[in-house]
Amino acid sequence: MSESVNIDMILRDIQLMRKKLDEIEEELLKLKIRELEEEEVTNEELEELERLSKEARENGIPWEEAKKVVGFL
Repeated sequence: MSESVNIDMILRDIQLMRKKLDEIEEELLKLKIRELEEEEVTNEELEELERLSKEARENGIPWEEAKKVVGFL
């Protein structure tokens, strides 16, 4: 029984960490977008970047990997 409780606590902690990491990633992406805005990126490009980063997050794909696929790197 105590093993089950420990597993539940570990799973809960992992979920909390995953949520926090998603929040951190989102803030970092916002900073990156601001950085791109300073490089005079068009509104269409910014919207596409935001859409792609959101889609990557929702699908659990690291943004760095997604950027390689779409040619941002």
